Amino acid sequence: MRKSSDSRQVIAWVTVMAFILGPMGPVSCGGDNSAGAASEVKSFVGDFSGAHASKKAIKPGLVRAAALAAGLKSLDTVPIPKVENLKEFLKHGHDARKAAAQLGKALFWDMQVGSDGQACASCHFHAGADSRARNQLSPGLKAGDNLFGNNTFGVPGFPQLHPDYTLTEADFPFHVLANPEENNFNNRLVLKDTNDVVSSMGVFAANFVTIQFPLLDLGTQFVDPIFNLDTPAALDVNRNARRVEPRNTPTVINAVFNHSNFWDGRAHNQFNGVSVIGPLDVNARIWINNAGTLEQQQVSIPNSSLASQAVGPPTSDLEMSFFNRPFPQVGRKLLGLVPLGQQVVHPHDSVLGHLSRSPETGINASYAALIQQAFQSRYWDSAMLTPNGYTQMEANFSLFFGLAVQIYETSLVSDKSPFDSFMRGNNGALEEEQLQGLLVFINRGARGNPVIVDKAIAQAEAVLQIPIGAGNCISCHGGPEFTDASVASVAGEPIEVEETTVLDNGFLRIAEAVAFIDNGFANIGARPIAEDLGRGGIEGGFPLSFARQALLGLAFAPELPLDECGAVCPEDNRVSVDGAFKIPGLRNVELTGPYFHNGGQATLEQVLEFYDRQGDFSDLNVANLERNMAFIDLEDEDEEPLIEFLLSLTDERVRQDRAPFDHPQLLVPDGGTFANEQPRIVVPAVGRGGRPAAGLPPVGTFLGLSHTD
Repeated sequence: MRKSSDSRQVIAWVTVMAFILGPMGPVSCGGDNSAGAASEVKSFVGDFSGAHASKKAIKPGLVRAAALAAGLKSLDTVPIPKVENLKEFLKHGHDARKAAAQLGKALFWDMQVGSDGQACASCHFHAGADSRARNQLSPGLKAGDNLFGNNTFGVPGFPQLHPDYTLTEADFPFHVLANPEENNFNNRLVLKDTNDVVSSMGVFAANFVTIQFPLLDLGTQFVDPIFNLDTPAALDVNRNARRVEPRNTPTVINAVFNHSNFWDGRAHNQFNGVSVIGPLDVNARIWINNAGTLEQQQVSIPNSSLASQAVGPPTSDLEMSFFNRPFPQVGRKLLGLVPLGQQVVHPHDSVLGHLSRSPETGINASYAALIQQAFQSRYWDSAMLTPNGYTQMEANFSLFFGLAVQIYETSLVSDKSPFDSFMRGNNGALEEEQLQGLLVFINRGARGNPVIVDKAIAQAEAVLQIPIGAGNCISCHGGPEFTDASVASVAGEPIEVEETTVLDNGFLRIAEAVAFIDNGFANIGARPIAEDLGRGGIEGGFPLSFARQALLGLAFAPELPLDECGAVCPEDNRVSVDGAFKIPGLRNVELTGPYFHNGGQATLEQVLEFYDRQGDFSDLNVANLERNMAFIDLEDEDEEPLIEFLLSLTDERVRQDRAPFDHPQLLVPDGGTFANEQPRIVVPAVGRGGRPAAGLPPVGTFLGLSHTD
């Protein structure tokens, strides 16, 4: 039988693929992840024949091969980071793990954890993040600025911003240029700017006194000098607004893959059982029952940044706690309460359903019982009190809280997006515009691409008759997790040596000098370094930066990559981490606005305009700037396809709150003052069937905005 031209094309492409991929993958720039792509040829070769092989269409199989060579895969190929010594804390068996997940979900969603009705979920109820618009503003606290709507550059600010303000579309972005596309920093005209941050509201200001009957936090309210309607002349406690965090709220979905959490990475990979910063807290100890005697012991639990992160907010006076409330008091309070006692749990909740008391509030289990079912007895069964008068279970409540919440959040993995379906071989999962956007995403431009990426780009350009721009997104948002801050990326290479940037007549250029950086963190010029050091900050008296820890010779620091330096080791041990922040994953990014650590961009269109002009403050931050900003080269024709590709990263289960993203009822603060708080937003309980089963609309975007014109 005579072979058609399409069939001959299949044979030719298979031959080319075999030559390009080979047993070792393509020869290309460092960081490419082509290994394994050859083994997946069969999943896309069929695409090169038939209708899909038309010269008038972008070839999905070729794009998939390019994505594989660039290191992208379906998220279901990535194992949950293993906690090697978890068995030293949990009881053995499925029942203990199940009880730990129940405990973690209850603690995460329980409004009783906070001093005045704040749950962990109060800031993470919307696609794992926070979509509220009222009372979500914080001034530039990290820069020591307590005024709203201002800046330090002598340009017009945002005078409309104030405590308890309701944000609108017109308030964004927070840095406005006469020409939003101008990438020559010498030619920019700034029209207005503010160093305010969009984040999440927490508690009203009060000093913690004690836990009083009926197991409520007793606090002494005081006039908040910052979060008060009369700021900066606050005098009346009744005019207090809820306090607001100084950085935007990241999503908890897929956070299990992050090597460290929080924007500055202070939620350490090694959980110490007590506090956020792992080995940087040299005094952290848990209590062990050793043959009837209570003893303190240091612990280090790897790949447990989520546990480190979880124990921060319950004692933070900007989030969930009155000032100076110790964690054992949180335990004392909750151990006497019905879990979720103010909230309805859906009878079909994927984790707590069989414990539900619906239509009544709460669950049919106590926190003490769940701890006893999940954790080994030596962490809770002593009859002795600590020197501070706490039971062992109260004193170790941070250990239980952190590990249980982590075990629950381990289930919050969104690996069923259209992109995942595409990477598993479904050629119809992405539309042609999204395929185009994927190529923009992985195109590193002048930095260089794997051969198969360039071939896919050339084929698409021939079809579209326009060039494919260099988004260079893949250089920071790599891997199936879409972030270089993942365990898979950081664990093997926590410190890197990287080129630096300079300004050349107003344009960003790559410099000859190199510097140590912390892998997974980037300064993209979103705000000036002086406003927030980010990864360059200090916690517990130690630098957060791995590179700086290593240069100090700290025992818990990773090793410097001196074997990579050759003749170009950083001069004077230069470190470029100031103003760098954890690179966020991009899955479900459609739903998690506003964006960046300051929340200063409301839509993905604004985000792409920011990257197209290579940042807002890259000139001021150039000594610490992420070098990949200099390789971005986008045209207007690239932006909408790139946004459409980013929309393909949304898992419909997240949009619809389907299991494992279902949840109990939650009453979320919605602004107002201490004397006149607004009615709370009621987030209804949904079971494993999610919002459709409950007759609810899907989760939307921030302010209901469209990401494109």
